[in-house]
Amino acid sequence: MPGKSVRTLLISILLTAFAFPAGAAVSKTSKRIIRLGAVPAGSSDFSAVTLSTFSILWGWSTGTFTDPGITKYRLYTGTPTVPDYQELAPGTTWFLDTGLGANKMITRWLAVSSGAEVGSDSPHFEKYTHALPPASFLLSTVTATSAYLEWTWSAATAYAIEGSTNAGVSYYRIRDSFVPWQTVELLSNKNYRIRMGAINGDNELTPAQYSTEKTTTTPPLNPSFEPAVAISSYSIQWRWSTGTFTGTEITGYRLYRSSTTADAAIPTDGLAGVVVADLADITLSSWTETFIDSGTVASANSRHTRWLKAYGILESTGRPIYQKYTYAIAPATCSAFYLDPYPYYVYHVSESSLDSLIWNSGLDPVLRNGIASSYVVEYSTVGDFTVPIGTSSAGASPAYINGLTSNTKYDVRLGAVNGDEEQTPDDPQNQYAYSDYYKFMTRPARPSDFAGRPLTDTALAFTWSTAAYANPEYITGYTIAKSTFNESLQQWVLVAVAFMPGVSSGEYSLDYLMTNSTHTRYVGASQADPDCGLAPNFWCYDSGASSFISADGATFATPPNDVSFSTVGARNVWVWWNEPEVPATKYRVERSTTLGSQGPWVFLSSTTGALYEDTGLTPLTTYSYRIGAINLLGVQTIGISTATGGNRRDYSFVSSTITRHMAPILSGVAASSVAITWTWTDPSPGVTVTSYVLYTASGGVIAAGISASTTQWVEGGLSGPNTQYTRLLRSVADSGGVGDFTTKDIYTLANPPAAGTVVVTSSGMHALAIGWPADASSWYKVDRSPDGLAWTNLRSLVNASSATAYSDSGLHYSTTYYYAVSGYNYDGIVSVSSAVTSGADMTLPLPVMYTGVFSTAAASQLSTAALAGVGTLAVTIPAGAPDGYFYISTSAATSPTEVSKTNLDAATANLHGVELLTGSIMELRYYDAFGTRVTSNLPSPARITITYIDGDDDGVVDGTSLGETSLRLFNLDTTALVWNRLSNSMLDPAARTVYADLPHFSIYALGSLTSVTGALADVFAYPNPYRPGSGGNFDSTVFGEGIVFESLPARSKIKIYSLAGALVAEVSDDDGDGRCLWNARNKDGSRAASGVYLYVVSSDAGKKKGRIAIIR
Repeated sequence: MPGKSVRTLLISILLTAFAFPAGAAVSKTSKRIIRLGAVPAGSSDFSAVTLSTFSILWGWSTGTFTDPGITKYRLYTGTPTVPDYQELAPGTTWFLDTGLGANKMITRWLAVSSGAEVGSDSPHFEKYTHALPPASFLLSTVTATSAYLEWTWSAATAYAIEGSTNAGVSYYRIRDSFVPWQTVELLSNKNYRIRMGAINGDNELTPAQYSTEKTTTTPPLNPSFEPAVAISSYSIQWRWSTGTFTGTEITGYRLYRSSTTADAAIPTDGLAGVVVADLADITLSSWTETFIDSGTVASANSRHTRWLKAYGILESTGRPIYQKYTYAIAPATCSAFYLDPYPYYVYHVSESSLDSLIWNSGLDPVLRNGIASSYVVEYSTVGDFTVPIGTSSAGASPAYINGLTSNTKYDVRLGAVNGDEEQTPDDPQNQYAYSDYYKFMTRPARPSDFAGRPLTDTALAFTWSTAAYANPEYITGYTIAKSTFNESLQQWVLVAVAFMPGVSSGEYSLDYLMTNSTHTRYVGASQADPDCGLAPNFWCYDSGASSFISADGATFATPPNDVSFSTVGARNVWVWWNEPEVPATKYRVERSTTLGSQGPWVFLSSTTGALYEDTGLTPLTTYSYRIGAINLLGVQTIGISTATGGNRRDYSFVSSTITRHMAPILSGVAASSVAITWTWTDPSPGVTVTSYVLYTASGGVIAAGISASTTQWVEGGLSGPNTQYTRLLRSVADSGGVGDFTTKDIYTLANPPAAGTVVVTSSGMHALAIGWPADASSWYKVDRSPDGLAWTNLRSLVNASSATAYSDSGLHYSTTYYYAVSGYNYDGIVSVSSAVTSGADMTLPLPVMYTGVFSTAAASQLSTAALAGVGTLAVTIPAGAPDGYFYISTSAATSPTEVSKTNLDAATANLHGVELLTGSIMELRYYDAFGTRVTSNLPSPARITITYIDGDDDGVVDGTSLGETSLRLFNLDTTALVWNRLSNSMLDPAARTVYADLPHFSIYALGSLTSVTGALADVFAYPNPYRPGSGGNFDSTVFGEGIVFESLPARSKIKIYSLAGALVAEVSDDDGDGRCLWNARNKDGSRAASGVYLYVVSSDAGKKKGRIAIIR
C-alpha cells in the first residue's frame, strides 16, 4: 500500500490533470453474484485513468461509506489470478496498476465488506494502457496531393499520422489508420514533416510519444489545359486553368515541346523537353505562340504538341499534353476548265453539277497552293456571296457540286479546313481564308425529242424541241455534229457539220442521199456569257455547251412497181414482185376484195424478200394486192408522192386475181408393197365437176379425164415396199376451169422378214433371245405363243423399235415358245404377214443344284445339303407349294445374295452370348417356275433340320466346345440386320438334330447359347432402356422379346418390382447358363407399361439391386 505522501500526490494528479472520464468503458457482466443484505454496495463513481504504456490509476470516493462497520475494500480484477482481488484498508480512494503491457485492457471493480460479509460489486470498468507508436516508417510515392506510408505493426489499436508545413512549429492530424500502410492526402507545393503517433483501445492518443519524423516536399499540382485556339495560319493561343492553384504559392508556368519527336507527334521523351516559354506571372491563363515557315515545312495547317508545367518549390510532375493545328490556307485559284488529257481542254461542268473542280494543279508556280486537310466548297449565284446557295466538302482536288440549275451563272470559292476540322475564318489575321472566285456557267439542258424523219427517198430532216431554258439569253444556238473516225487518235470523235443560230431553231435537213440509207446526227445547245466584254476588265464566266443527243434518220425505201401471182389456189395466193434497184428493208403487203386501188385495204404482213403466201381465202373470190416499202428504221414510205410532185409512188401498182374452186379431199391406203389405193371426196359447192386429173409430185399426169362419178383409183406396179409416194388431184368444172390441188403422201406396205430368217439366238432358264435380218421395214412387231395358236404381243407400234433383235424374259423353264415378227411401214401400218420361228426352241431345264417343286405333289418334297464341319441339312417343302424350284446355298457366309457380306459380317459380330457354328450359315431360296423369288409365306410351314456331328457321344458338337443342349436355330432379319433366335427351334439329342418350322425362306444358321455365368457384382441387364419395336440396339435381342440379365451366378432368381414396390414378375436362371430373359410382361401375361422398374437378383452369394426401364 502506498504511503500517505504518495497518496496525497496521486490524488492531486487525479484532481488537476486527469479527471476520470465520464464515458469510461463499463463491463456488462460480473464474475460475482450480487449480494443482498445490510452490507453497503460498492462505490458508484469507480473509474480509472491511463498514466503510461505500462500503468493505470484506479480511483473512487469514500463519501458514501459512513457505516462504521466497514472493515475493508476488495478491488477485483478480470484477469484470472489467485486470489482475484486486492484487499485495501477502509478509507483508501485509489490504486495504481504498474508493470502492464502497452495498449493492454485491464478490467476492475470494487466491493466493500463488513467482517466476513461482502457487498455487491461496483460497475465493472475496462481501461487500456497507452499504445506504442512504431519506431519509424517508410515514406514513398510522393505526389502533389498524396504520399504513401508503410510501417511495421506495434502495440496499438490505430495510428495517428500527423504533419507539419511550418518546420515543426505545429502539426495537424492528417488521418488515422488501422493498418500499417496508408496513402495520405497532402497539400501541393509544401515542405512537409511527417510523424506517427499511437492510439489505444480507448481511442486515446499516446501523449508526447511519436515515431521518428520524415521530411518531404510535394510538387505543385498539374495544370489543366483548356482547348487551344488557332489564331491564324502561323499562330496558336495555348490556354489553361489557374483556379486550382489558388493558395498553393506557385511562382510560374513553363510550356514545353518535345526534343526527340516531331512537333506533330506525341512525345516519347518522358518529362524531358525543351522549354518554349517560361511564364513567371501566375495570373496568366494563356500564351500565343507564333510559327515561321522553314524550308519545305509550312506553318499553315501544321500540328503542334505542347505540355504545361507549374513550378514553385519544385516543378509539377504531370504533363497534360495538347495538340493543335494552325489554320489552313486556301489555294489562290480553282477551275473546272483544264487540260484533261493533254492537249485537250475539257469543261468539267454538266447541267446540274460541277463535276471536277481542281486546284493546286502546279501548272502555274506563281499561284499559291492551298495547304489544308480538307476544303469547303462554297457557291452562289451572286458574285459577292451575299446570297450563298450551299456548301460541300472535299478532302482534296477535285471537288464536286451537285443540285445546280442548268444554264445558270455560278461563283465558287474554296475555304480551307485544318486538321482539327476548323475552317479558317475570313478575318484580318487570315487573308488566305478563301481562294479567288471561279466563275462558270452550268451547261444547258440538251435538246429533247431529237429525231430524224424521211422527206423523200433521197432527203431527210432532223428536228428537236427547244424546251423552256432558264436564262434563254445565254443560248447562242445549236451545233449539229456527226461521228467521224480520227485516224491519228484511232477513235471515233464528233465533228461539227452545222450551226443553227438562235434559241428557237429546231430543224436541220439533208438532201442528195442514198435511197433507204441511214444517217446519224448529234445536236447540242451552245451557250455564252452575254455580258462578257461589256467592261474592259470584265471577268467572263466559263461556258460550254450541252451534252449531245443523237438520232438516226433514214430516207424512204422505194416500193416495187408491179405485183404478180405465181400460184393461185382456192384458199391461198402466192404474191410476188420485182425488188427495186435499192431494195426495201421490208415490204408491206396489203389486200382488198375490190378491183382497182379504191380499197378498203387490209394489212397482211411486213415481209422480207419478194414472195408472200396469202392464206385463208374464199374460193372463187376476187382479190387485189399492193406492196408498200419499209426502210431500215421501220418507217413505211408514205407521202413521197406529194413530196416529189408525183414523181414517186407510195405503193406499187395494184394487181388482182380470182381464187380457184375448192380441191377434192384426197386420201390413200397402202394395198400392198407395190400398190396404193387413192380415194377422194369433192366438197366444192356451186361447181359442176366434169372430171378429175391425178398428178405426180412433179406435176406429171398419171390419169386424166377420170369420170366425175369415180371416187378412187388403184395405182399398182410401184417400185418397192415401204416407199413414199406423193400424189396431187384436182377437178375440172363444166366452165372449163380447173380447181385447186389437193396433195397426199402414202407409203407402200413393208414386207416381214423372210421365212425361216427369225431364229432363237440364245437360251436361258427363263429367257430367249431372237434375231432376224434387216429389211425395208421402219419398225418391227414381235408376238409370242406357247403353241403357235394363241399369241401375246411383245412389241407393238407403241414401243416399236427398228432393232432386229428381241430379248424375252420371265419365261417358264424347260418350255417351248414360238415367235412371229412383222414389219411396219413409215405410216405405222403393219405388214399383212409375219415370219415365225420353227417351234423347236425352248428354255433350259433346271440345273442339278435346283430341286423342282410341283403344286400337284401329293406329299412333301425333300432337299438336302452337306454343311461342312457341322453335319447335314434337310429341308422339307410341304405339299401344295406353288410350282417352282428350291435352292440351298451353303456358301452364304462368303457369298450371300439377300444382303452384302459386309452387312452379314456386321450382324454376326454384334451377337452377344451366341456363337454361330462355323459353316452353318445357309441361304434358302425358293423361286416360282418363271424365276421370281418367292418371299411370301408358304401354304403351310416348311421344316429345316440340321443333323450335327457328335461321334464320341459326349454331348458336345465335334470339333467345338459347344454343348448340344445350347444349340438353337437363328435367322437373319435382312432389314434390321440382326440375328434372331427362332422361337420354335427344337433340339432332339437322341437324333442329334435341331429343327424348326418356317413360314418362308431366308438366311439361317445354327448357333450355341454360350454360358455367361459370373459373380453377383458382374450382373447387368440389356437392352436398357428397352424400346420394343424401335429397331437397333434397344429392341428385342436374339433371345426374344424383353430384357436379358447376364453374368448371373448359376441358378439365380430375379424379382422385378414397380417403383411403388409392387411385385411385377419373377424369373430364374433354371438352366444355370448365367442368362435369364424377362419378357417385359406382368405376372398375368399383359405387357408391362412404360416406366422404371427395380430388380433384385438373389443367389447363394447374396443379392444385387438395379434399375431397368421400358419405353413403349
